[in-house]
Order: sequence, then structure tokens, then C-alpha cells
Amino acid sequence: MKKKILVLATSFLDELISHPEDEGKAQQMLTGLEKASGGEVEVVYNCSRNPEEQLRPEELKDVVAVIADLEQYNRELLAQTGKKGGGTLELIARYGIGYSSVDLEAATGFGVMVTNAPGCNAQPTAEWALATIMAVAGRRIPHYATASAGRPKDGPSRLDVSGKRLGIIGTGTIGKNVARLVCGFDMTILAYDLYPDNRWAKENGATYVSLEEIYRQSDIITLHASASGQLIGQRELDMMKESTVLVNCARGVLTDNRAIYHAVKAGKIWGFGLDEIWLEKDLPLDETLNIVVSSHVGSDTDSGKIGMQLMSTQAVVDFINGKQPAFVLNKEVLT
Repeated sequence: MKKKILVLATSFLDELISHPEDEGKAQQMLTGLEKASGGEVEVVYNCSRNPEEQLRPEELKDVVAVIADLEQYNRELLAQTGKKGGGTLELIARYGIGYSSVDLEAATGFGVMVTNAPGCNAQPTAEWALATIMAVAGRRIPHYATASAGRPKDGPSRLDVSGKRLGIIGTGTIGKNVARLVCGFDMTILAYDLYPDNRWAKENGATYVSLEEIYRQSDIITLHASASGQLIGQRELDMMKESTVLVNCARGVLTDNRAIYHAVKAGKIWGFGLDEIWLEKDLPLDETLNIVVSSHVGSDTDSGKIGMQLMSTQAVVDFINGKQPAFVLNKEVLT
């Protein structure tokens, strides 16, 4: 039986804009695996698949490794498809840093190694967070609506950014990159992380504080935490200033978007930026609301895509060649 590799990452085969040197290299690596195996390895691309649709066990028939997008790998699926369950799956290589779409405990139990690609898209994601901060602080959506309709400014103008307090929740690579990008704005950096990097803070003039201090003191709050639960709901919103800019370019689950919608509408906070599709259909966004959304495009640049392609593909190559991939999230499966 052939070892089948399934590629589900939606941007894996994208044509890049600036055609950098490494464009197509990941696909070449997979083609090289096929050729070197003498027919034992087969690579199947299904990059047009909608990751919001639940995977069916039959889609993973004879698959030993998958380069995964954000489709869900729950216990029920892994019990039927994992190596120690009823299937052949041995590796889920996440196309990016996040892995909340994978039940890690179930993957371990059913013999499936899970890897991710930390840092692969940190710079473009940080750039997008900064762009979103500027758009919300500047009330870009309301100003665009009036100007494009030939009308003068209506309502408040925009907030200053320079000299403000920036609260960064999560100081991994992305959060640190945001701090570096704003160095020209003369900001005071407040930070929170479960595992503070005190050396980084000292060298970069940042101060670690509690989450409550972040919410109460910050003028701008940007989320870059790897948490899988909600960080900001009504209680946290009540601590914020009416002039607070709140940005979530990490994971939609971190924020109660319904509560934030009402807070922005009532003027309890200045505005909100979200790098996720707006799913609250009964709470429609309009040109009067200072809420900026985007369809999870923070890493959707040439460098971001190449980083995700190469790191996830290298995990597959190492696995097929009998080597331990880097960035294994559940090392218990190796014993």
C-alpha cells in the first residue's frame, strides 16, 4: 500500500505576488519524496477544500501524513483514522503556529504526531496587527464611508497613537515583533505572558504587568496569546477606557465579539479590529461602527506563505525519511 500524503492547506499552491526565490520549493520537496520512494509515496493535493467543513474519515483513507489547514481533528475522527485507532494516520503537520483545531490528547492516544510551524509567519502577522491598530485608531471605516460618498467628516476624527500605552498580551515571536515595529511611536509597552521573558523586557523597555493592569491602563491592546479560551468578555471590557483600541489578530476565540460589538456601539471602547470573518449575522457591521475585520489574512503574504509551506513540508519529509520532525507538540507519542 502506498504512503499517501494529503495537502489540505488552502494557500499551499498559491501563485505568489513578488515571485520570491523559494516559490514552489515546498511542492518540489514533496515531488522529490514521490520520486525517491519509487512509487511508495503519493502526494494528493486538495487545497480547495473548505476547512470549515468537518473532515470525514474516508477523506483520510490510506493517508499517513496531512499538511493541515484549520479543519477540525476531533477525538471521533482520530479514533477512526489514527494509527492506533482504525486507520493509517501518523502525522498532522499544522500549516502555521496554531493547533487549537487538533485534539492533542486524542492525537496522542491514537498514535498521531502533531507538529506546527512556530515563527513561520510572525513578521507579516505583526505587520497586520500594526496596520489594524492604525485603522481602528484612525476610524478608517467611518472616514472611508463619508469620504467615498462625497461627504465631509462625521463624528470624531481619530486617536493619537504616538506616546500611548500599548498592552501586548502574549510575548511570543509575534508580540515581540509588534513591540519592535512600534518603537518609532515612543510608546510605553505593557506586556503579559504566562512565561515572561524578563531579559527581552529589560532590553526593550517593556514592563510585565497583570492582565487587569493591561485592561485598565492600556490605550491600545493587541492580542497575541496562544490560549484556546476567551480572554476578553464583558468583565474585561468594563475595565477599559472609552478611548481603548482593542485588536485581535490572533484567534477569534480569545474575544467575546458580541460583547465587544455592543461596547463599541455604546461608546464604551473606541473600536475593535479582528482578523477573522464576522460570524455574528444578527449583529451586522455598518459604516458607522468603528469595527475593522479581515478574513484571517495576517499571515497571507508571500513570506508568510513560504514560511508555512517550507516548515510544514519539512516535517512531512523528515517523518517519511524516518527522522523526528522539529516542533513536535505531543512528544509522548514518540515513546
